[in-house]
Amino acid sequence: MSDLIKDNWFVILIAVIIIAFVGYFIFDSNKDNVSAKTSEGKDVLATLADTDITADALYDDYTPFDGDLLYNMYRNAVVKQSVKTTKEMEEEAKKLENTIRSRVSSQNSDVYRDAIEAELASYGFDSYDKLYDYCLMTVEQKALNKDYVDAHFDTLKDSMKDAKSRIVSLIQLEVADPSNLTEAETKKRDNIDNAIETGTFADAATAFSDEAETAAKEGLFGYLDSSSNASSTGLDANLIAKALELNEGETSDWIEVQNQSTGITSLYKVHVDTTDLDTIHQSKDSAVQDSFLYAVLNATPGLEVTVLENAAKDLDIHFEDKAVQTKLDNYMNQLKGGTTNE
Repeated sequence: MSDLIKDNWFVILIAVIIIAFVGYFIFDSNKDNVSAKTSEGKDVLATLADTDITADALYDDYTPFDGDLLYNMYRNAVVKQSVKTTKEMEEEAKKLENTIRSRVSSQNSDVYRDAIEAELASYGFDSYDKLYDYCLMTVEQKALNKDYVDAHFDTLKDSMKDAKSRIVSLIQLEVADPSNLTEAETKKRDNIDNAIETGTFADAATAFSDEAETAAKEGLFGYLDSSSNASSTGLDANLIAKALELNEGETSDWIEVQNQSTGITSLYKVHVDTTDLDTIHQSKDSAVQDSFLYAVLNATPGLEVTVLENAAKDLDIHFEDKAVQTKLDNYMNQLKGGTTNE
């Protein structure tokens, strides 16, 4: 990873939790039970296929009852019954869980654990031990959203036409003093320039880049657009700005970047692999797929709600408490930018 990412992993981790997965936090599976019907002596507010959502589940530890909480529980039930969990999803969820846990344990501090636990609790997960449940629901809803976006991409891509979407690659050259390169640094810089001029950026990155992770992927950094920033991507703001200025196939001059935490300076080359939306959408890189999916969701207000409503059509849903149904409908309409009903 780049020095910036290495030295600011926790800020980026929380940003990923709060931003990259926004909309995917779902209510705890032990509380997901979304009709004046009762179940085991408890009032049932709504029935979703074979799942009951009880008043106790809604009100327990959550007062006052609001649209946000109801929506989270409803969404949880729809996703749970609309997505078939695969082994790959479980593995992805476990990997995400392990990444977060290892980062927390490596710091040997309860502060980081408490911060994540508080974030989970704000979305209904009652303890840090429910981290896997959160991760799995995140992966499942991502799959539901991706299926919808894939099926409707020809229409949805219009929302991205002014976003400056692009896939970007990088080459990093570590130097001691950018204004006074050593003989070895000068030779390596010239070798990189020559490799780009006579071959491809990908080949040059593989052969020469000091950034191990991107070098292993032919220089590929990932997806950027006009909404990208340093906190959400871990990439220096100057590199982002330059990447957004370039046209498809263009490569930047050398850009000097200093890590504010360590003071270490590196030189970078930025290359725009493609700006074609269809090509980006069809990328085989999972990180690009995820980033572009979130960009499309964010570019279309209420799209997640539309996806949820589309999935719910195939489920047996009815409300016997009309006030609950109205509250949910109003909340979902608000998320889509519409008006409320009485």
